[in-house]
Amino acid sequence: MKLIKTTLAALLAASLMGCAATPTQEMVKDVTVTAAACCSSYSEFSWIPMQGDSVDFAIDEYSQVGNFAEGKSYFTGFVLPKNVERMRVDLKSWMRSSGVLAPKVLLLNPQFQPVKTIELDDFDVKLSDMFSLSNYHKRFEMDQETTPYMVVYSPLEYREGSIQIPHPERVRAEDLGLARPIVTDPVIQHQKFGSLEIDLKPLNLRSYRANEVTAATAVVATAPVAAVSTSTPAVKTSNITMLPETEAFYNGQIKAAVEKNEMHKALQLVEEAKRAGSSSAETTFVELIKK
Repeated sequence: MKLIKTTLAALLAASLMGCAATPTQEMVKDVTVTAAACCSSYSEFSWIPMQGDSVDFAIDEYSQVGNFAEGKSYFTGFVLPKNVERMRVDLKSWMRSSGVLAPKVLLLNPQFQPVKTIELDDFDVKLSDMFSLSNYHKRFEMDQETTPYMVVYSPLEYREGSIQIPHPERVRAEDLGLARPIVTDPVIQHQKFGSLEIDLKPLNLRSYRANEVTAATAVVATAPVAAVSTSTPAVKTSNITMLPETEAFYNGQIKAAVEKNEMHKALQLVEEAKRAGSSSAETTFVELIKK
């Protein structure tokens, strides 16, 4: 993996932010996964549609647990939306003083068979700048015909490791041709949990013929429906039951936003989750801000 040097301004900002700028205190790692696996096959995983420009997500105690070739791991699964034929994906795993999730990616075909693996050694290391933390980064593409599903997890071998990144003061001195300062390069411990982000750019959109839309509408129109009063909304949010996996996803998103101090975004996620039928999003948010 290659280390990418940042600009002087970016390094100064990173130093002020203190994001992995000083050696972390030694802490006891717990990289074991004792929770029961959710599923016996990839086809039983729950999938999050890859919609919007980016998705912040956390792999944490709310995430699904899967049985992989290397053993159990917490994971998150994503799927291409039906209107996207090909998608460019930038996956980032953020490095914090508390640690980082060292990612491994499986890309699955429509039959849920792994067809491509992206190992940790395939990721670049991007140092922090004024806009983001240091992170593991990988850009790749997915398409509907061959790789519509993506699984992000961290094997035990990765979780037991760590990464050492250059101290911002040392990099700054090297860029300016100054004497090397007496500093210790920080070591970031790999953990079983972490905060991640995917940036999405559709490369090809799927088009539909008018008769396809008409046919789909006709099928819906012929389905039997109960009579609904015009004064009452057709769907009552309070009667919606959210799937446990979706509940876990929203809670993870809320936690990631709070950790980044993006309270406005966290509140938006809480309201969105409540409208979708979540029974725990508001409680999760309240508990997080109490810490």
